[in-house]
Amino acid sequence: MRVTAPSDVGAHLIAPLLPAFLARHPRVRIEVEHTLRVVDLVREGFDLAIRLTLGRLPPSTLIARKLTRMNLALYAGRAYAARRELPKHPGDLAKHDNVIFYPGGNALALEGPKGMVKVAVAGRAAGNDFFFLREAIAAGVGIGRLPWFLASDELAAGRIMRVLPDYHAAGGTAYTVYPPAKPLSPKLAKFCAHLAEHVSAPGGPALRLPARLLGAPTW
Repeated sequence: MRVTAPSDVGAHLIAPLLPAFLARHPRVRIEVEHTLRVVDLVREGFDLAIRLTLGRLPPSTLIARKLTRMNLALYAGRAYAARRELPKHPGDLAKHDNVIFYPGGNALALEGPKGMVKVAVAGRAAGNDFFFLREAIAAGVGIGRLPWFLASDELAAGRIMRVLPDYHAAGGTAYTVYPPAKPLSPKLAKFCAHLAEHVSAPGGPALRLPARLLGAPTW
């Protein structure tokens, strides 16, 4: 079964869930290709894509199923916190060095105790991959947004710290996307069900991952 996904999603969302799935289905083999481009699933021979979007997926003949919302929190590296007083209010972010996700990362919409707050920030560094953002933040470049499943190990190691802990930002929605087929192949149906069971957590944290990644702050 061939799957395409962004590298951070593949490494931290798909990979930890594979052992249980493969043990339950020993005849299935899975190949994951990491890319940010929109893969033509039919022409390139892929069974499944996991796609993230801040809005709606564009119209197509593919089948799309909502997997989970990807809420983000703000973080800073210890080195940055040592040389700059961290923000106390969302408006303070405009005065700080920021590590942003592009495109569209300069406008932050943060959900807090009093509702939504929008802040325009200038990016000191920008990237289109959360692995890059995580390392730049940990290195002390500036303040940036990360999904919890990428931030947890860095928090535990003391490389980064939470900024404005009462606020979070919507990071879009993750979907499983696959070509239409009747009936759906058993291996694909079972894998999608496995992802939905372990990733979707209505009323809970954004992701329900293995024990080492649990303990995420509520938001």
